[in-house]
Amino acid sequence: MQGSLRTCIFLLTGNFGHKILFFLLKVILFYNVQEFSSTGMIELFALRNDRIERLESLKGFGPSRGVSWVRCVEPVEADLESISELLRMPLQDLKESVEEDARSKLTVGRHIELIFSVPSMSEGEVLTVPLHIFAVGSLLVTVERKSIKVLGDLSRALLENKRRFLFRKHTAYFIYYVLDKVNDEFLYFVDKISLKLELFRERKALSKDAIQKIYDTSITLSYFNQSLIANIDVLNELRKSYFRMFSQEDRDNFSEIYYDALQVLDTEKIQRELLSNLFSMHSTLIGNELNYFMRIVALVALLSTVPMLITSIFSMNIRNVPLVQGEHAFFVILGLIAASSVASFILFRWFARKWQ
Repeated sequence: MQGSLRTCIFLLTGNFGHKILFFLLKVILFYNVQEFSSTGMIELFALRNDRIERLESLKGFGPSRGVSWVRCVEPVEADLESISELLRMPLQDLKESVEEDARSKLTVGRHIELIFSVPSMSEGEVLTVPLHIFAVGSLLVTVERKSIKVLGDLSRALLENKRRFLFRKHTAYFIYYVLDKVNDEFLYFVDKISLKLELFRERKALSKDAIQKIYDTSITLSYFNQSLIANIDVLNELRKSYFRMFSQEDRDNFSEIYYDALQVLDTEKIQRELLSNLFSMHSTLIGNELNYFMRIVALVALLSTVPMLITSIFSMNIRNVPLVQGEHAFFVILGLIAASSVASFILFRWFARKWQ
């Protein structure tokens, strides 16, 4: 196929430039293939013979020892159909659950459905995206509309045959581990924002770019606040729940990450307050600089008003103007101008001290 393609390009362009065009076409085709393969990824991890095995599809899924984890990223129609059959869940219900922008929540029925907000970096912007977790017996299914770093790191660790202890335990512990990592991810981004605010606070003046970054940071913290509050509600339900698949140890684990999430929320609130104080301080500094500038303008206007009035009076083109015909008229006028300027300055200082 490549030979035929090269021949067609050669016939259209001649010997000159056909190699360059062929190379560019290969690059475009390569990236299109990569983009196509990166959508609708589904993989299964299971522990077999004390090793973690990874399957590319659910066709080879069979009984395994311990927990089995199915990870689905950017699901397409076929992926949702496979997961629907695996969970024995109506396809329409699964679509509605995955496609809607739902707040973090916990639903219990034939299976446990958990929606949890996770921070994610997208094109240099920090957002929160939903993570959908379905648990049935020893089967755990996670669905990500966008790839989530926490699960991506876990997937890479499993490929290196690490974290095997997760599959030797039960599903509730796997959920606890993932949610704990999500809390750590929130704390990581909040700490990064804290360092950024420290840099802004050290600056005496803020540029337009710095103000825009501070504004973007305030939006991010607002998203974090809403997501953390919803996540805390879910964790509170988990730690107080009495589901069959949750033991007392599991409830203790959920209580631990519940209080961790409260600490992250408190840290986030502190950063929002610092951000608000930074805006207030910047506004105050700008206001003080503007007031100082206006005082200078008022002083210059006051000092120049009386001299200009004196100059305009003695420069009138009429007869019998006092002092104009005198021998020392010029110096007398200059003296009047200087005296009026000094008097105006003293008067301005007196009023300025009185108004303070």
